Amino acid sequence: MTKRYFSYFSFVLIVLFSGCTDSVSKKSTSERSISTNQFQKIKVEAFAAKIQALPNEQLVDVRTPQEFKAGAIQDAVNLNFYDKDFKQQLDKLDKSKPVMVYCKSGGRSGKTLDMLKGMGFTEAYDLIGGYTQWSAVR
Repeated sequence: MTKRYFSYFSFVLIVLFSGCTDSVSKKSTSERSISTNQFQKIKVEAFAAKIQALPNEQLVDVRTPQEFKAGAIQDAVNLNFYDKDFKQQLDKLDKSKPVMVYCKSGGRSGKTLDMLKGMGFTEAYDLIGGYTQWSAVR
C-alpha cells in the first residue's frame, strides 16, 4: 500500500510541476507584452529626464488655453481636455511615439493616460502633481 501512495504522490507532483511550467511560460509572454506598452505616472524629475532622453516624445498639456497661457512646460502642445473633440485631437498624435502628458494637478492627465491606453498608443507618461508640482520644483 505504501508503494501505491508513493506512485500516486509522484504522479501528483509531476502534474503540478507541469502546470507550473505552463503558467510560468504564459506569464513571461504576458510580461513581454506589458514591457512594450508603457503607461506610467511619474514624478517631476523622472518626467524631466524622459523629456530629455526621448528625442521624439510628444509633450501634451491638457489644461485649458487660459491655464496654458499662464505658464507651461517648454515645447508643450495644448490640447484642451474639455474640448468636445478632445479624443479626436489625441487620435491625431503619432501612436508610435511616446506621449508625455500633464495638466494642473494630475486629474485630467490621469484620465487622458487611460484614454491613450485604449486608443492604441504604445507609450505614455503622466506627470504626478501636474504643472503645479512642476513649477514648484523646477
